This record gives sequence, structure tokens and C-alpha cells, in this order.
Amino acid sequence: MPVTVEQIKQEIRSLAPADVDRLLRDLQQEYIMPSVDEASVEAEWDAEIDRRVQEIEEGKVELISGAEFRRGTDALFAELGIKRSA
Repeated sequence: MPVTVEQIKQEIRSLAPADVDRLLRDLQQEYIMPSVDEASVEAEWDAEIDRRVQEIEEGKVELISGAEFRRGTDALFAELGIKRSA
């Protein structure tokens, strides 16, 4: 019976952090990401930044404080059972 991606992910979650680190490093060496055109990526990021600034200026999005963001992420991590480092 073939192993599913979900089964592999479950196995990885059961590993010690050092083993996960070693596995990720091995996978990075074995499976090289395709190269990207850096100028194209920069242009896309510039366009995304411009779009987000425009949304802020037009009042389409509501900004939150860093403290509010931290409270929200803390709550999400707690809900998911993820322990955050200090």
C-alpha cells in the first residue's frame, strides 16, 4: 500500500526537532528549487506593495497595532496547540 503525503506529514510531526532539521536539510540538498528571475520577483513584490498601500490609503483595509497582532497570533497558536518560544 503506498504511503500518502498525510501519513508522511504525521510521521514527521512525531520526530524530534533535530531529526526534522536533518530531514529538511537532506531534502533541500536532494530537491533543488528551480531558479527564478530575481528582477521579475522584485517587480511583482513592488506591484504587491503598491496595491497594499493603495488599499490602506483608500480605507479598504483596517490596520492593527503590533500588540493586537501579537494577541491574535498567540490565540491562534494556543488554539492549534503550538507552543511559542519567548
